Amino acid sequence: MAVERSRPADEVQTLRWNLESATGAGQTLAAPGDIRDRIRSSEALPPLPEITRRLLELRADPDANALMLAEAVGLDPMLSAQLLRWANSPYYAPRNPVSTVRDAIVRALGFNLSFSLALGLAALSPLKTPNTGPLGRDRIWRHGMQCATLMQALAREQPAEIRPASGLIELAGVTQNIGYLLLGHLLPEHFQLLGRFIQSNPGLALPTLERFAIGVEHTQLGGWLFEAWEMPEALQTVQRQHHNPAYSGEHQSLVLLTCLADQLLEGRGDGLGARPSEPETRTGLLERLGLGEHACEHALAALADCEEEDNDD
Repeated sequence: MAVERSRPADEVQTLRWNLESATGAGQTLAAPGDIRDRIRSSEALPPLPEITRRLLELRADPDANALMLAEAVGLDPMLSAQLLRWANSPYYAPRNPVSTVRDAIVRALGFNLSFSLALGLAALSPLKTPNTGPLGRDRIWRHGMQCATLMQALAREQPAEIRPASGLIELAGVTQNIGYLLLGHLLPEHFQLLGRFIQSNPGLALPTLERFAIGVEHTQLGGWLFEAWEMPEALQTVQRQHHNPAYSGEHQSLVLLTCLADQLLEGRGDGLGARPSEPETRTGLLERLGLGEHACEHALAALADCEEEDNDD
C-alpha cells in the first residue's frame, strides 16, 4: 500500500523536527556546497570501469555481433554470472536453461537487451554502496529491474515513430538511480543520514528529503557521473530529468517512459519516494507518450506476472 505523501507546505517544518534526531548528537557534516564541489571534482568521481569502456567501444562498432559481445562480457566473471541469471529469469528464459553467455545473448535476451543489461551492470559495479537499507544497492537494483520491465512493456504499445531505440529502454531503467549509489560510494556518512531521514519521514517525497539533508538531488549526482564518464547523451538526460514529466527535448520519449514507470511503481507502493503526479499531469504524460491508461494496466500486470513466477521459483 502506498504511503500518503504530505503537503509541500508541511514538509520543511516536518524535516526540521527530525533534523536533530536524524543527524545524531555531536555529528558534523559538510555543508551542501562542499558536497557539490567534492562530487563534481574529477579526483572524487570513480573512473569508468574498463569493461564499461570496452562495451561502449563495441556499441560504436557497426559490425558488432553477439559473439563479440559474449567475448567482452566473458572477461568479467561477475558480469557473466549476472547476465546468465537474467537470461534464466522467468521473464526471458527459453524452454531449456542457458549455461553460457553466448546462449544467453542468442537464445534468451537478444543482442540489444544483452548489451544494455551488460552496460548497466558494468556501470554500477565500481560503486561500493551498502547492500541494505532504504537506498541500499539491493533496493536500487530491484527498483531498476522493475522499471526496466515496465518500460519495456509500455514501449511495446507506443507508436513506432516515437518509441525509443531498442536497448536504451532497459539501460535507462536500470541505471536511472545511480546517483544514490554514487552518494553511498563517495560520502557514506551523508548516505546514512539520508537513509535515516527516509525512515523518519516516510510521508515526504525523496527529492525534498535530498535537498534538505544533503543539498543536492540524486538526479544531479547521476548526471555529473554520466557526464564525467561520457555516457550516451540520452542516458545523461534521463539521469537529470527522469522525475520531470514536463520535460521536452530530443530524448523526450525515453525520459517520459522512465518517469511514468517511476510513477507506476510509486502508485503501487513500491517506489523510491517520488511524488505521484496529479491526474492531469498523468493524462498529459500518457498523451505525449502515445499511450492510454490501458497500457499502464498491461505493464503492471506483466510486472506482477514476472514477479509471481520469480517467487514461485
